[in-house]
Amino acid sequence: MRRLLLCSGIYGKKSAIEGLRRFAADRRPDAILFAGGILSPERQTVPCSTSPWGLTPEDERFAFEFGAALGALGVFSAVIPEPNYAPDDQFCRLAMAVELEFPNVHLAHATVVETHDLAVCGLGIAIAEQALMREDSYSRVKAEYFLRALRSSDKPRKVLLLPEPPPGPLGGPKGNAVVGDLIDWLGPSLCVVSGPTERRGLQRIASTLVVNPGHLADGSAAWLDWSRGEEVEFLDGMIGAVRREKSP
Repeated sequence: MRRLLLCSGIYGKKSAIEGLRRFAADRRPDAILFAGGILSPERQTVPCSTSPWGLTPEDERFAFEFGAALGALGVFSAVIPEPNYAPDDQFCRLAMAVELEFPNVHLAHATVVETHDLAVCGLGIAIAEQALMREDSYSRVKAEYFLRALRSSDKPRKVLLLPEPPPGPLGGPKGNAVVGDLIDWLGPSLCVVSGPTERRGLQRIASTLVVNPGHLADGSAAWLDWSRGEEVEFLDGMIGAVRREKSP
């Protein structure tokens, strides 16, 4: 697995799914890595009497449409959900339905998924020092517990997916310090984070290349071809490659 399409943040926009299809058709990736942000933030706050995650029937249809779009591309895809709500039974049932119909699509939340020379794991939920400090979040200890299996994988390339950027160039003053510590502790080859499109770019934490590809909802994604080293292309849906950056 050398040619990776890195992306996040479709946020309930069907145009973003179309943008993903165009990027994939143009670049022909070996794998697609999605660092969270499936539903619109406004829709995530809709009360739902049956699910704390707030999935309405329309939410379910859109999330399944996103999974089906990935499935139709026929390449290995690893996905984490949202940073604002813990995935509940309703979401896990939906994820299983997508995975059964499209075996190339994998929910990597708290689970290691492997293919060829690649192991991927992530957390699709906010992470805080202590969970009580932030509603519907995992504490540092719980995050370490769920991610620890990535360290023991024997695959030569390990990838971490997280829905928030660390402090520094990608996260600025709002960067999550616990995220930075987890990246340093796990030491994967690559970490893909979902951060503001205006802060898309690269950052290095110890041995890990950290990439914020921007949001598909803004027409943004990133391209990494490991056969060319750690040079990342940042893509725009309208004009193609915007710029290239080499690992700092």
